[in-house]
Amino acid sequence: MAIAILHKKDNLFQEKINNAPRQPGCYIYKDKSGDILYIGKAKILKNRVKSYFSNYAKLDIKIQNLINQAEDIEYLIVDSEVEALILETNLIKKYKPKYNSMMMDDKNYIWVKFDKVKRRMKDFPRIRIVRKKDDKTANYFGPYPNTVPVKNILKRLRRLFPYIANEHKYSESYENLEEQLANTKNCLYHHINLCPCGEKNSKKIHMHSFRNIKKFFNGEKVQIQNKLENKMALYAKKHNFENAAIIRDKINDIKYVTANIRIDTHVDDTLVSQLRKESKDNALEQLISVLNFNEKIKPKIINSYKNKTFRMECYDISNTQGTNATGSMVVMINGEIRPDLYRRFRIKMKNEPNDFAMMQEVLARRFQQYLLNEQPADRDFQPKEDMPKNLYKRMKNWKKDESFSQTPDLLIIDGGKGQLASTYEVLKSFSLHEQIPIIGLAKREEEIFFIRDQINSNKDTSVPYNNSELLQRKFARIKLSKKTPSLQMIQRIRDEAHRFAITYHKKLRAKDLLKK
Repeated sequence: MAIAILHKKDNLFQEKINNAPRQPGCYIYKDKSGDILYIGKAKILKNRVKSYFSNYAKLDIKIQNLINQAEDIEYLIVDSEVEALILETNLIKKYKPKYNSMMMDDKNYIWVKFDKVKRRMKDFPRIRIVRKKDDKTANYFGPYPNTVPVKNILKRLRRLFPYIANEHKYSESYENLEEQLANTKNCLYHHINLCPCGEKNSKKIHMHSFRNIKKFFNGEKVQIQNKLENKMALYAKKHNFENAAIIRDKINDIKYVTANIRIDTHVDDTLVSQLRKESKDNALEQLISVLNFNEKIKPKIINSYKNKTFRMECYDISNTQGTNATGSMVVMINGEIRPDLYRRFRIKMKNEPNDFAMMQEVLARRFQQYLLNEQPADRDFQPKEDMPKNLYKRMKNWKKDESFSQTPDLLIIDGGKGQLASTYEVLKSFSLHEQIPIIGLAKREEEIFFIRDQINSNKDTSVPYNNSELLQRKFARIKLSKKTPSLQMIQRIRDEAHRFAITYHKKLRAKDLLKK
């Protein structure tokens, strides 16, 4: 039924469904006239939109009618599930689609409000959850579409940093609050050590807690998060998975309230597209600036960047002790992931756990395809003298492949110096080492490794590498801040290459187990 329903749609619609992004965001179903039928959000867009067709028979009649009428779909990608929720609400309020019966009211998001600290005030500065930003002097954090994680975080933070939450209004100056609080009936939270009201140094305790909680919402969460992660690992090591799961939920709440949210209550589909474009442009421009390419490579890079065709390819290997080994090629053009250009490789070498050799095989096959794409269809491919002959035999059923028809402007390898060296050897065998720059991203420190001959380095960060007869040269490294847009873009394509490789590996491993 699912296949039949999808196959009734035109080819373009089918292609959009099958090539949906694996990122958080919103999807918009439209009818044949282009009118919006439904707006939804998802943590992984591809899984969500395909579920409408795989579970069609189980859907409510209303949703089946929606799918029957849908003739087009549009995707809006954001950085997190939280942003997807906020954007969905904004779009529903803006367009009021026919099939969105929920979230049509004017319910607002929640914010965490921190009062401004004043010299003379009738109350302690308070921390509150509000739905309106009606005080221009206060600090607000958010917006958050879900109240529960925010309340959980405030409860947990209060155990670490007790603060006065109830309203205490006084007519005198701020300095006399302690004396007046001492004569005030203590609240319930005071008796369970969550509120310093009535204590001698209540002002000092409250202000210390107020500042620390504000720092936490500002993103200064590392120490608390690291402590919880170590605790979770300890529970898991002792096989106490119930407590480990509780700690995991706490960590998820911390990530939720301290996420870098760029989507606000005024952001719609037009603005989010503009934000994404600016973000991609900034990341690409920064990457090209950080990777100071040499004079042989730079003209091609600059030309691709100007023409909006800057192509990055990332490769990864997945295997279990050398068995069912797979390789992945993930493509990003001008900062956009292009799933239609992805390619996967089933590695042919014997079952040996040698990631370097596997990477060389994948890259050799990829650039063999590039050379074959350049050859006329009626002419046999002749390998160069220094190429391994067994890797470059004429392929009997070879067909031109768009994904292999051009070389990348930047080649990214998941790994450090060793992977970089083995990649360079393959490029040299194809005489492409002076055309294609390569970098390696080492996972432990997230450092970028590169070859000095390809990329200029103003810092003395060289790393000697003498294990290869072909490469008697030096490597260098760059360490960027984790908040740097260019590094985040490289991490995104690296993580996608890892996901794509391991998915194929698991598929082959499952088939292998069924045979046994």
